[in-house]
Amino acid sequence: MITRLKVSGFKNLVDVDIRFSPFTCIAGANGVGKSNLFDAIQFLSALSDRSLIEAAKSVRDESGKTTDIRSLFHRVGDSYDETMSFEVEMIIPKKGMDDLGQEAEASSTFLRYTLVLKYVDSQNYLRSSGSLEILHEELVHIKNNIELRQSLKFDNSPAWVKSVFKTQARKSPYISTEKQDDLSTSEAEIGSDPKIRLHQDSGTEKGRRGGAGGKPRRFLAKKLPRTVLSDANATESPTALLARREMQSWRILQLEPSALRKPDDFMSVSEAVLGVDGSHLPAALYRLAHELVEESDYENIEEVYSQIANSLAELITDVKSVSIDRDEKRQLLTLLVTGKDGTSH
Repeated sequence: MITRLKVSGFKNLVDVDIRFSPFTCIAGANGVGKSNLFDAIQFLSALSDRSLIEAAKSVRDESGKTTDIRSLFHRVGDSYDETMSFEVEMIIPKKGMDDLGQEAEASSTFLRYTLVLKYVDSQNYLRSSGSLEILHEELVHIKNNIELRQSLKFDNSPAWVKSVFKTQARKSPYISTEKQDDLSTSEAEIGSDPKIRLHQDSGTEKGRRGGAGGKPRRFLAKKLPRTVLSDANATESPTALLARREMQSWRILQLEPSALRKPDDFMSVSEAVLGVDGSHLPAALYRLAHELVEESDYENIEEVYSQIANSLAELITDVKSVSIDRDEKRQLLTLLVTGKDGTSH
C-alpha cells in the first residue's frame, strides 16, 4: 500500500507531495495533473519489473503512447528538466516469493524508496529518443513507531499497526547511493560517477550469521539498464524483493463491460490476475476462492462468493448472489450475478 508519494520533474508534476489513506479521492480541473499522478505510480511500478527504457515506453503521452522519452520530463516552453525524482513510502507484505519460487520474509514492512533519473541524449542513431540514467536509488526502513505514526495521516488503531508492521533494528539501508565523501581517496580518483550499493539483508541466512550483513554489492549507476530494486531476489535481499513485489502490484483499472463479461478457459486459472480492463475476472475470483479454502470444502467456497456479493450489494442493491459457473464440457468459467428476482446475468 502506498502511504505517501513525492514527485518532481515528471510531466507537469513539480514538488508534488501526497499522503494516501486506504481510500483517497483525487479531484481537480482538467490539465492539472490527475492522470499524470497515476502515470507516475505506473512508471514506478514498471521500473520495478522492466528495464529503464521499457518502463519509460510503457507510459502514455498525449497521443496515448510514449515515443520520445524526453516527453516524460517536466517542460516549460521548449526547455525540459534534466532530472526527475520520486520518493514513495509504502507498506509491503511480510512474506512472498521471488521469480524462482524461493520464499522471502521481510525484516521491515514500512519502507521509503527514492529514485532520481537523468535524461541522456542518445549517441546511437538507432535510439533517437534518448535514454535514462540512474543518479540516485535508495531503499530504507522507517525506523520506529513515532516516525510511522507521523507518516500515516489516516486513523489507525494500535492493533492494526501491530498486525501490519514489522520493524528491525538496522543501521544500514537496503539500497543506497555512494556520495563522494563515502569513498576512499583511491576510489574517488577512479571517477565521481555514482555507484549504487545493494546491502546485505540481515533477514538472510548469511546476514544472520554475520550480524548486520556482509560487504554490499556495488554497481556503476550510469551502466545500469534497470533499477537495482528490480533485480532483488529472496536469497540476497528478501526485503527489497518484497518492496519490488508491492510495487509490481500497483494497478490502474479501467474496467470495460465487455471484458468483465467475457468467460475464461480452465487453462488460465492457475495464474489468473485481473486485467486492467477487468478481463479474467471469472478465473481470478475462482482462483482466489479456491486458494482461501480447501478444494472440497464447497460450503466455505460459497461463503467467499457470498462475501463478494454482500460488498457488491452495498453498491447495487439488486444483487442477491455471485457465483462462478464451471462448464466442464466447454471448459469455461463464467461469472454469474443473480438479482433478487432470481434472474441470473
